[in-house]
Amino acid sequence: MSAISYDDAQYAVREDITAAHQRAWDRLSKAGSWLTGEERIKVMAETRHARSCATCAKIKDALSPFAVADAHDAGTDLPENWVNMIHMIVADPGRLTHGWYKKTIDSGIDETHFVEIVSVIAHTTAIDTFAKGIGIPVRALPDAQAGEPSQYRPAEARQHQAWAPNIAWDEFGPNEADYFVGPEANIRRALTLVPDEARSFFDVTSAQYLAGPQMRDFTQEFRAITHLQIELLAARVSALNQCTY
Repeated sequence: MSAISYDDAQYAVREDITAAHQRAWDRLSKAGSWLTGEERIKVMAETRHARSCATCAKIKDALSPFAVADAHDAGTDLPENWVNMIHMIVADPGRLTHGWYKKTIDSGIDETHFVEIVSVIAHTTAIDTFAKGIGIPVRALPDAQAGEPSQYRPAEARQHQAWAPNIAWDEFGPNEADYFVGPEANIRRALTLVPDEARSFFDVTSAQYLAGPQMRDFTQEFRAITHLQIELLAARVSALNQCTY
């Protein structure tokens, strides 16, 4: 098991953040619902490699992300359609379209696999960005653990307005009752085609940001900065990242 530590940071890091990152690293190293542990680690490695891909740099500068036809510089032996998907998400997520999603699915990536790959990219990006933000190198990737994917797909997941199927807030089954608690929030439905990925990502979110109930509890402050300051930073980061949610 690869241990997450921030002892080399010049800033004090809260213990709950370190613990959440450790839990994520441990989960990412194991087989998920649809990917093996080895595949998940390769997706993490490819996510990092995409940041230095020359084609991805061209995509960022192009008038349209689909105007660049050059091959991506792969850093792993993942299938080409996986590499293309990962690099496009890393390079220019704000300009991806539903047409791109459909083309990606038609290339042979199942919807379940698409969601799990997105989750692994999101986990890796969140934790790597944290390290960058406090001025330290990204943490070493965990070692892949043996095991087979569960292949669990919730019966309640279906197509809604979103690109990928997900579970509506009032349609969850008993297996997901632990997740659908607190105030209704559409963003928490995003990864629910693969429920364990939703659980894991929002475990990290609760530490790096705020837990769901805390976001709407304005009677007390849970961090060193106020709700208003947190939301000011969040809005600015969202604008810079072209996040229209």
